[in-house]
Amino acid sequence: MRGIKSPKEISSIKKACELTDDAFKHILTKIKPGITEHDLSLQIQRFIRKNGARLAFKPIVSFGKNSAEIHHKPNKTKLKKGQIIMLDFGTKVEGYCSDMTRTVFFGKASEKQKNMYKTVFEAQKRAINYILKCHSELARLAAKRVPESSLKAKEVDRITRDYIISKGYPSIPHSLGHGLGKKVHEGFRLSPKSKTKLLAGMVFTIEPGIYIRNFGGVRIEDTFVLENNRIRQLTCSPKTLLEIVV
Repeated sequence: MRGIKSPKEISSIKKACELTDDAFKHILTKIKPGITEHDLSLQIQRFIRKNGARLAFKPIVSFGKNSAEIHHKPNKTKLKKGQIIMLDFGTKVEGYCSDMTRTVFFGKASEKQKNMYKTVFEAQKRAINYILKCHSELARLAAKRVPESSLKAKEVDRITRDYIISKGYPSIPHSLGHGLGKKVHEGFRLSPKSKTKLLAGMVFTIEPGIYIRNFGGVRIEDTFVLENNRIRQLTCSPKTLLEIVV
């Protein structure tokens, strides 16, 4: 029952996502040589709390090879030119969560870094486009008042996972996404073993990633809602490859 969100719940999640976007815009201004992962994480936390919200979870901030760790805990690692910066965080507004990850580059990205980023970016687009392709089927079911959807979570995962593997990268070591609401990980997952069928009112993440040990990782994550036979993105921070040059 918690998997299907009411319009009021979706409105609260959207507010959390808007603050998350604001936090990302703010934190980009705080990135500078020598700042530590821990200090940048504190900057995110302060901004969120200053704006009257709670943390959905403790922010993941990772530099360089640390970004290959999926659940890296920010430490005293200092930022250096040429490093990947991964930022994974969310807010909690009116009791409901958001979740977003952005990967940016401090200085000019190398070709290897660019290729990783482009692959992850395209993988997420393919997941979104697959859901959009099911639009006519979802509309048909809705018109007939059929309470089931033909849109299987595991198929969305497969489309994305297969693309990343086809580009010579290792399979995503986590599910493609998860439901969220009052908890940042709530209920169903978009994974190879998922039995979930995606229905109108469901809010979930799509977060493909590539992780290469001793080099770094790239993850792009957004929060989405399925409604009115379409998919709507709730976190709207830019996703074009960003190189921070100072």
